Amino acid sequence: MSLVASFHRLTTAICLVLWAVLAAVFVVTVPAADYTSPDHLAAIAAAGTAATISAYAFLGAQAALTVGLVGVAQLLRHRAPVLGLVAVALLIVGAFTHAMNVGIMFTTNAAASTPAAQTESFAEGFAAALAATYDGPMLPLVALGMLGLVLGTVLLAAAVFRSRLGAWWIGVALLLWVVAEFGLSGMGVWASVASGGLLFAAFGGLAAVVLRSDLRDWMTASEVEAPQHDLAPTA
Repeated sequence: MSLVASFHRLTTAICLVLWAVLAAVFVVTVPAADYTSPDHLAAIAAAGTAATISAYAFLGAQAALTVGLVGVAQLLRHRAPVLGLVAVALLIVGAFTHAMNVGIMFTTNAAASTPAAQTESFAEGFAAALAATYDGPMLPLVALGMLGLVLGTVLLAAAVFRSRLGAWWIGVALLLWVVAEFGLSGMGVWASVASGGLLFAAFGGLAAVVLRSDLRDWMTASEVEAPQHDLAPTA
């Protein structure tokens, strides 16, 4: 059973770091254009492969975050069970609703590659359709995703403080990331750099805590109570 626990622990750590890496890749490669602008398709066409990379990176980031959070919940289950579970649940809801945007990203990328995208009427109509989508049926999902990510991160920081899981600065980095990402995002490039650095610090720190955690934290109660023949080397 120690092999399964070791795999779970390692996978959690990798996914926590991968979430930060893929989020950074998305920010760097995503075309800088307002989706409500008729120039949106032209910007995506000019970005070329980068637009596709950004969409896959965004999807991969949500998947990595979800897997990593399941492991974090496992680690918090005895230290801050209620707070940790609520935080993880909110963050997973946020990741799921964010991932729903990827379908629109792929559709937009495909539309940008068609000859019709060069016409002004098509570009204006497509921009109007995207605006109607995000202001209509997608609006509650976008709001839910934002709420899940922001509130979930704040509660995760609280769970880290309450459980004394790792260094104190991990919780601080989580809170500062929320401020930089959602409060200062329009302040320029420096805010994006600060947000990325805080994200790497927070989730890299969590990954380090996961790797240093006791292997028994990743086992069930029955596995811990059973004789652990495979935890110690045999003579």
